[in-house]
Amino acid sequence: MLFSPDQIADVQGFNKVYLYLCKRIDSAILDAGYSLTEKDVLLEISKTERCTANILTQQLNIDRSYMSRMIAKFEKKGLIEKTLSRTDSRIRYIRLTDFGRKEFNRLSDIQSTQIRNIFQKLNEEDLHAVLDAMVLIRSKLSDANDVISIRPFTQSDIEYVISRHKTLYYAERHLSDVFSAYVDRIVYEFADKFDPETDCLNILEFNGVPAGSIAVAKVDGSTAQIRFFMLEPEMRKRGYGNRLMDLALDFCREKGYKKVFLLTITAQVVARHIYETHGFRRVWSRNKSEWGEGVIEEQWDLELS
Repeated sequence: MLFSPDQIADVQGFNKVYLYLCKRIDSAILDAGYSLTEKDVLLEISKTERCTANILTQQLNIDRSYMSRMIAKFEKKGLIEKTLSRTDSRIRYIRLTDFGRKEFNRLSDIQSTQIRNIFQKLNEEDLHAVLDAMVLIRSKLSDANDVISIRPFTQSDIEYVISRHKTLYYAERHLSDVFSAYVDRIVYEFADKFDPETDCLNILEFNGVPAGSIAVAKVDGSTAQIRFFMLEPEMRKRGYGNRLMDLALDFCREKGYKKVFLLTITAQVVARHIYETHGFRRVWSRNKSEWGEGVIEEQWDLELS
């Protein structure tokens, strides 16, 4: 396809406006005393309890010496701690400390506030038009250039599922430490009891990096629970949530389950729409204030034919 000079100019013009907005959004992180690269590194560390400097260097394409300086800075500030691998004494894992996780959450809040300040200047109609256009641009360019797949989980994915449920639910819903402790317990319980004949956990992968999850857990001989349904922000509104749900329900039918249910919260509007389109119906709701102010938990049921 011929790409004309005028079309190239349109892309360049869009890029100029986009970069200007990014600078305004990112300036809030700089004002907080961190570089944008440091924020990205903290994000990657937050995703797993078994991160290493080599993994960070490869995933973020950062110079090794620069990465070493950042890791040293984080350790000095008390943001991270290192632990030796139980199976290989040459490997030192990096994880966020409690202070590090709070600091990462603070940076997320700062960035969110800056985004709201920029976009609230649009009227409602223009806001929806701009957000829809952003989703379209992101989706089409990613579909054309990125490698996206869905695969069965490995043990290393357990830490990802736990960490991202904590960090995403805090960043987007401000759920409490009580919820974080709940996530720790239920994910480890699922992993400990996992039976491939009755359970499954699928991972959505984006260019070789986990970007979402969904699980099926046996409750009894006829009933299963959908669990740990999550998508990274860049993967949403692109059909991947539906694909994950289709795979999970296909597994349930294959294993002979007659009923499936899931638990969610009212604030998960996009996820609730996926549940509804797949035939789930809400059967009850209850206050869950220990997870956060105004949090309402819901159960959704589906009878399988």
